[in-house]
Amino acid sequence: METMEGVDQQRMERVPLFCEKMRKAQTEAMENRWKDFKETMMKHQEIILKQFDLFENTAIHVATGSNNPRLLQELIQMVPVAERWQALCKKNREGNTVLHEVVFSKNVIEMAGVVFSFEDELHPPEMEEKRPLLELTNVRGETPLFMAAMHGKLKILKHMANRAVTHHMDLRKHWHRSDQYNVLHASVIGQHFHVAIWLVRMDEELALEKDKKNLTCLQLLSKMPHVFRSHTQMGAVKSIIYLLLPEEYDIDHQEKFHLFKQKKDEENGKKDESLLNKTAISDINYRFWKHLAKEFEGIDHMWKEKKKHKLADYLANILVEKDLSWQVSFNENRRTKVINMPRHPLNVVKRRRVSAQNREERRMYVKDPPERTALFIATKTGIVEIVEKYIELHPAAIYHVTENKQNILNMAAKYRQKKILEIIERTGTTESLVAQLTDKERTILHEVARMDYYKGEHLAGVAFRLQDELRWYDKVRRITPKHYNMHCDIDGHTPEDMLEIEHEKMLEEAQKWLKETAQSCSTVAILVATVVFAAAYTIPGGTENGTPVFLHSGEFLFFTIMDVVALATSLASVVVFLSILTSPCELWDFHKSLPRKLNLGFALLFLSLMTTMLAFSATMLLTIRLEWKNWTSTLIYSAAFFPVTIFAIIQFPVYVMARSITKHLWRQLKKILPIRLIEHFMDDVTSIEYKRKH
Repeated sequence: METMEGVDQQRMERVPLFCEKMRKAQTEAMENRWKDFKETMMKHQEIILKQFDLFENTAIHVATGSNNPRLLQELIQMVPVAERWQALCKKNREGNTVLHEVVFSKNVIEMAGVVFSFEDELHPPEMEEKRPLLELTNVRGETPLFMAAMHGKLKILKHMANRAVTHHMDLRKHWHRSDQYNVLHASVIGQHFHVAIWLVRMDEELALEKDKKNLTCLQLLSKMPHVFRSHTQMGAVKSIIYLLLPEEYDIDHQEKFHLFKQKKDEENGKKDESLLNKTAISDINYRFWKHLAKEFEGIDHMWKEKKKHKLADYLANILVEKDLSWQVSFNENRRTKVINMPRHPLNVVKRRRVSAQNREERRMYVKDPPERTALFIATKTGIVEIVEKYIELHPAAIYHVTENKQNILNMAAKYRQKKILEIIERTGTTESLVAQLTDKERTILHEVARMDYYKGEHLAGVAFRLQDELRWYDKVRRITPKHYNMHCDIDGHTPEDMLEIEHEKMLEEAQKWLKETAQSCSTVAILVATVVFAAAYTIPGGTENGTPVFLHSGEFLFFTIMDVVALATSLASVVVFLSILTSPCELWDFHKSLPRKLNLGFALLFLSLMTTMLAFSATMLLTIRLEWKNWTSTLIYSAAFFPVTIFAIIQFPVYVMARSITKHLWRQLKKILPIRLIEHFMDDVTSIEYKRKH
């Protein structure tokens, strides 16, 4: 037997839902032919309040999408007076009234004004089923005010809020949905930070309220690193454009300038000309960039991103000032604690095997609790702006300790947040924070060694990612007391044990990648050496009585030099890659030794390829004798350098090698030269120059 629901469904599939008149109106609305739409509704006024589409909208709901206040007004006037209040309150499938739908209109203030004017004329009785339109909710419990805030419509939000205050409504009823979802959280999730700032100013208590996941708005914002400048990657050119862009984006600067000028003329009688000139320059600058933004989509996108970063930063400043969650701390003095020495200090293999078993068993039953303090969430996600603001407004917050004995230094270490660590080091609290042990008796070195929170960097290969991990461990080890290197945690691991156990898989992948890369590159280097060695005996132009024909030509000398250099560098790169293949490839070999060899091998191979191409170009100059001004010669010479360019872009990390070598040379130079005497001499020279000028 078929159920009643199945019978109803079959009936709906057989009977047309919309009449011919309604289908005509639907087509007109879809094609934005609103004049024809109005004429259809005037001829068939009986269908105005009937179901218009599958969302159960009426024609009045649909008319809000026309952005035409006059059309909306005329359509409502077609409804008999006795049914107008019902038309204004009628809800679609989502429970939205006409006022809910008006929020999405472009001429939102005018459209809302039409609805409010009819509401004022009808004067609904004060009954529960006939509440004011601003208080009607949809199926999710959202009022029009809540919907406007959730979708970032600040203009209509202010307009509705002013009307609510004028009519003595309680605004706090509009700040929550039926499930107690906060309007401030909704605006932050939607990244409408200008709305969020206005809401916090209207009601400061919203900043302290929590959602169903027990998160405040600041904690939620701390989980959104992509809305801050510190997590936006830009190249050199984009960074310069970003700095030059004005901070304000969608304010009418021309109107603002005229208002400012008028105000200054009235107050100061045109006395403050310098400030006025600055405002005029700012206005010209804004209009210049606005014109570029219309022409170039990339600048427009970057300008919007800058506005979002500034608003997010400003909102974070407001919320940090009001947040006091860091005051609930679990500090205790654990400096004098005697370290736990390994049970089997000599039998390293047995100790690590037993410790690993204990740790795996503990992992199955014990989970680390989530971080609840906004400061620690921002530290974990690496939001520099929030952390700096916390330290500025609440200096004592840096000593906050969680229930599982984690401090801000532990968080920065285990989540690999290098910028946050630099901020902590500048405060001078590192010595105090580094002595803190966690509830599992782990030092900061244990936290660095763990791979639970590892996030891979965008580096050339696994070997360089492992090198980055070892560099991070070495950096933290320098600020850690020496005796903590032998301290065991609750599972019996020393920091070195945990480092090797946790990075065992990464080490295997790095060894495999390094061997394969060295083999491939050595094969290419041998091939290059073979080619240039043969080219040395195949002299361009041939010989006469054993003497090269082009012996006294400058191009021949250039060919000879390039060929010799290509042979020397290719053979040298083969030697370097062979030394990599014969290396033991232990864990700490990836810290400096192996990456340096690999970079050196890449550099020599790149140089050999480049000089080979130059030797080839010199050969063409000698044998073909093309003219430089000829387009065919330009094409051939460009093709000669094409392989070098491709290799430089794809295979050769020049910037990595140059940076590492420069840093290494500078460290060695500081050890040799009397840097303090040089700095003292430079200070004396600077002071003499200053006295001479003044």
